[in-house]
Amino acid sequence: MNIQLKRKMIISAIGVIIAAAVIYGFLPGTVPVDVAQVKRGPMQVTIEEQGKTQVKDRFVITAPVTGYMRRIDVKVADSVEKGSQVAFLEPLRSQDLDARSSDEANKAVAAAQALLNAAQEGEGAARAGAEYAASRLVRFKGLYERGAIAKDAYEQAQTEAVRTGAVHRSAVSEVEAARSALDKARIMLKSYADHTAGVALHILAVYSPVKGQVLRIYRQSEGAVNMGDPIMDVGHPGSLEVRVEVLSSDAVKIRKGTPVSFERWGGETPLAGKVRVVEPAAFTKVSSLGVEEQRVVVLVDITTPAENWQRLGDGYRLEASFIVWEGPDVLQVPAGAVFRSGKGWAVFVADKGKARQRAIGIGHRTGTTAQIVSGLKEGEMVITHPDDAVTEGARVEPR
Repeated sequence: MNIQLKRKMIISAIGVIIAAAVIYGFLPGTVPVDVAQVKRGPMQVTIEEQGKTQVKDRFVITAPVTGYMRRIDVKVADSVEKGSQVAFLEPLRSQDLDARSSDEANKAVAAAQALLNAAQEGEGAARAGAEYAASRLVRFKGLYERGAIAKDAYEQAQTEAVRTGAVHRSAVSEVEAARSALDKARIMLKSYADHTAGVALHILAVYSPVKGQVLRIYRQSEGAVNMGDPIMDVGHPGSLEVRVEVLSSDAVKIRKGTPVSFERWGGETPLAGKVRVVEPAAFTKVSSLGVEEQRVVVLVDITTPAENWQRLGDGYRLEASFIVWEGPDVLQVPAGAVFRSGKGWAVFVADKGKARQRAIGIGHRTGTTAQIVSGLKEGEMVITHPDDAVTEGARVEPR
């Protein structure tokens, strides 16, 4: 009897162990997760964009007239005084003729000479006719006064004298026109060197409007320039500001006086700045991905002492971080722990080895952290970047 009872007890125990093993095999396993602690600390909400330095008072010197500019002697970074001569303009030079154009110009001179000869011959004939008509009028006047000829003959002589005089004056004008055409054709044959040999040119000097340094020279060599073409930029490189183009949706968060931090400018420590101007008008710019964006120009003054950034120059690139909000003691969690749940936000809290979903209220967010306004306490552990295996009540263990 005792042997049968013992046998039944052993069989029952084995059955319980097998059943427990089967049940345990079907239970969900422990999910390894990353956790982070809810903590307090300083927090900043920033807008980050690339910016470029530029001289505040930049003067672009342009050509006042169309002309031939001589080679510029000043160099980039040279100092210039207000009123100093920085460029010189001469009158435009005429072109040298090629063989075909030269032959055509010679033919034009010959044709103009022929026209002048013809006009002179015509003028001589017209002058002879006018002189004859004038002397004939004098004779007819005497005859008419003595009654030797009729009045009609005298009036005909007057008319003829007036007509031939007009013809002569017209011929004189034709001679002048032909002579001018000949002079014009001859000028076409003259090269610039022939035309200006021994002639003093009218030189126009271009002056610097301010005292400063040459920042850029658009054209160093001599050559023809049009009126309004830029010649060089002049300014004071010590008076720098930063030009930043931000998205219009970010620009509404930036105001005059917003603090700015500049990094990756080449120095070891960040530079401080303050927004001076947020331009009221936006412009369209195509991004590197081909997307049209509305951008707004923001001008920032560097408030760090100048001796700390003396090596910065005009057009240098740097990273600008606009601090639109900050708090010294903020309850916060990593942004990767927060996810949408219905219309609100939630996190998974690691509580005694199990995941517990908890609704929370958040305030400001950055790319890495989120401000907690309700639902969590300092020191609690939240699961960051939870995947589909993390559900309510799931067993979890930190990695």
